[in-house]
Amino acid sequence: MKLARADCRVLAAVAAAGAAMLLCFALRTAGMRVLEPLPWEPPAAETQAAREGLVDVNTAGLEELMSLPGIGEVRARAILDDRAERGPFRRPEDLTRVKGIGEGILSGMIDQITTGGGWDAEDFSGG
Repeated sequence: MKLARADCRVLAAVAAAGAAMLLCFALRTAGMRVLEPLPWEPPAAETQAAREGLVDVNTAGLEELMSLPGIGEVRARAILDDRAERGPFRRPEDLTRVKGIGEGILSGMIDQITTGGGWDAEDFSGG
């Protein structure tokens, strides 16, 4: 079968476009690499919380957590374990997810704690 001159030109243009696309994908793939997740660091507002005398439940250690009313060693360890397992607390009210901390204990310390910054105002729900 003999192709007309116009058909040969169209076929050559399609082949050139395909080769150009393959080259672009090959260059793009060669330059891509897997990104490593960044480690979580507490927000910079931590220093402001320290100045205000608030305990940041996302960065506080065992003894600092035990300084809160209603929080002994067992509950402080539960907070640390929960934080390590499930990540940072976005709002002070999230402390109720920790076994042994209910609304009553939370209300006794709510004015003495922070979660480290403007997390309260942000909507992470995506909706």
